Amino acid sequence: MSLATDHHNAPLLLLVHGWGLGPGVWQAMRRLLPSWPCLTVNLGFFSTPQLQIPDDRPLLAVGHSLGFLWLLRQLPAAPWRSHCLGLLGIAAFSRFARAADFDEGVPPRLLQRMRQRLPEDPAAVLQAFAQQGGMAITPPDKVADPTALLQGLAWLAEWDGRQTLQQWPGLVANLAARDDQVVPPLLSERCFTPAQQHWLQEGGHLLPLTRPEACARFVQQFLPGSCGVFC
Repeated sequence: MSLATDHHNAPLLLLVHGWGLGPGVWQAMRRLLPSWPCLTVNLGFFSTPQLQIPDDRPLLAVGHSLGFLWLLRQLPAAPWRSHCLGLLGIAAFSRFARAADFDEGVPPRLLQRMRQRLPEDPAAVLQAFAQQGGMAITPPDKVADPTALLQGLAWLAEWDGRQTLQQWPGLVANLAARDDQVVPPLLSERCFTPAQQHWLQEGGHLLPLTRPEACARFVQQFLPGSCGVFC
């Protein structure tokens, strides 16, 4: 967990990374928003989890991919709920896996295939994910925790935040790319209303890495005092 600054009067940017990534995914975007204090949650795929979130100051919650679903999972009972100014997604969703009432979801067999391969060669699974996400590079050279990664895949297969999102009375917005091969446009459109959805033509799934400037502009428009919704 890290705080960029100590400006107690400004809302925190609460940043939650996606599956197979870590807090470092936000570095480029954070450099473009130097005036805002940031707190990065660590889901523990490569290092010790850091999940503490303050409940005594305003925050704007931003989740990339699984990170947004994680926020929805915490939201109903979260002590910070009353201080949350809004929920922003980047390549996000309120449900990932296909279900009887959710044809746009990803087929469960794809997640099951990843779960079978992970214990044998987690690096290969992460590399394939990065390439599918739009990065022709391997993920950071860190030792992955297969147990945590398997748990994350279980979250993707099982968690359903659709009702929580529908019942949330505050701001919701999502930034996605039309060439995302992990979360196809039809999946995004099923999870968010047209008014909530913001589109990039390209950038893939790993937008905080491939399009940090676009992510920063997207977040900035919703910050208090900007020329966004709080003006």
